[in-house]
Amino acid sequence: MSTVLAFDRRFSDFGPAVQPEERTQEILGIVEDFMHRWGYSVSNLIGAELTVGHLGGKLEGAPDLIFRMAALDYFEIVIRGRNGAVSYGGWLTGTLPVSVSSERVNGRPVLLTSCREGGQIRHEFDPLSGYRPAADTVNLPLHAMRRLSESL
Repeated sequence: MSTVLAFDRRFSDFGPAVQPEERTQEILGIVEDFMHRWGYSVSNLIGAELTVGHLGGKLEGAPDLIFRMAALDYFEIVIRGRNGAVSYGGWLTGTLPVSVSSERVNGRPVLLTSCREGGQIRHEFDPLSGYRPAADTVNLPLHAMRRLSESL
């Protein structure tokens, strides 16, 4: 059984309606870091869609954030550890929908995205690097294969 995530807010709306725990200085620092690390433009962030959810942390704690980067087939994740500490949670490639699987790897659920060529792309959590496409993915787009090899 899996749950489909709803990307129902834009980052440009990241204002008064956003919960205080979703817009801390630590989160903004991580966003700035992944923007620089992966070479995103400001327009990719301004048009990004956002969803919140619990990807393995306590359900009563502050949520994890997933940004769907505008005009690109990438998602960036900010996660919270068991103690509430915020960190970079890795990346996904593919298109909507994004599903949270009931299967878990390293204490966090497997995430599935759709592939433009058909099928799904499986993403597993690695404690050192966060989410990334599974090593045995056969339908990974070329741009994502390059990014994966750069991050090793």
